[in-house]
Amino acid sequence: MKVLYVLPVKGGGGGAHSVAQEVNELVKMGISAQIAVNQKNFASFVTCYSDMPNVSRNVVEFTDEKSLAALLNNVDSVVCTIFTSVKLVKDALTITKSKPKVSYYAQDYEPLFVQPADPMWQEAFDSYTLIPNMTVFAKTDWIRNVITANHGIEVSKVSPSIDHDVYYPGLNKSQTQVWISAMIRPSTPRRAPQRTMRVLKNIAEEFGNKVNINVFGCTDEDIFTANLPSDFDYTNHGVLSRNQVSALLRKSHLFIDLSDYQAFGRTGLEAMACGCVSLVPSTGGTDEYIKHNENGFAIDPRDEKSVASHVSSFITLENTNKKELAGIGISTSLEFSVRRATLSVLTVIGT
Repeated sequence: MKVLYVLPVKGGGGGAHSVAQEVNELVKMGISAQIAVNQKNFASFVTCYSDMPNVSRNVVEFTDEKSLAALLNNVDSVVCTIFTSVKLVKDALTITKSKPKVSYYAQDYEPLFVQPADPMWQEAFDSYTLIPNMTVFAKTDWIRNVITANHGIEVSKVSPSIDHDVYYPGLNKSQTQVWISAMIRPSTPRRAPQRTMRVLKNIAEEFGNKVNINVFGCTDEDIFTANLPSDFDYTNHGVLSRNQVSALLRKSHLFIDLSDYQAFGRTGLEAMACGCVSLVPSTGGTDEYIKHNENGFAIDPRDEKSVASHVSSFITLENTNKKELAGIGISTSLEFSVRRATLSVLTVIGT
């Protein structure tokens, strides 16, 4: 069986991580699996996953529909991964004589990414039904239900996954300071960078040297240009690799994600695998792994008073209670393996 994922992105995001780690597992299992990345993003993508040889050596480059069509020769299954890839695959299929099974790995509800007045919104909206007989699948019930409600199609369920070779527990954490980490992405408004930095500033001002606040995901220049609150004591670790993120999370006691919503919220689960308690948005698909007040916190991110209350309560917990909560999170994370996810995907995309 030969599988081709079409992923025209630079890598580094949660969706790209999903594809990369599952392709890595497919190759380990003896499946011929490749990732087609457009020329603009090819070098960045290969570099991003250079720590995964089964992935980096199976990334192939295309420039347009014609070169993508050539990659589809003798492919049994082609998997679209983002709305822009669906139109590319449709156009390529009109050129090639190959007739692969077509699937769409929907990792979010992408019409939410752009304003309705933007032409890209229509492309995103149309993507779920653009190719006749295309199988659409997703890893959370939230994504499935949103697509079904808006497009009237059935969406198959696959298992979510995290890479436990990269994200594993750090049990030797500071006993004198509570380390708090958050991802800041000014280029992605739905990730609420202003709100996140504002909340972190309030925490820093309330608790002083009792906390150690860390952010990652962007440069200092990005924070300055976006005019984000920054006049408080924190460390910006910049744009990190997967291994660097996991190293930070292993030192951290609490990971905060105040995005408007999360279709899944991979970093929240990865944090739990690292022995770090997660506070994530209750809106979206985080209920796949978070049970509020049992193994973490799921809160309306717009209710900053509630967020502050939960963070304060966590900071003032006894260390033994913090460890107990983190331990439950570690146990939860073990339910989400790459192998289980890959096998579930294979049942959907197999021919």
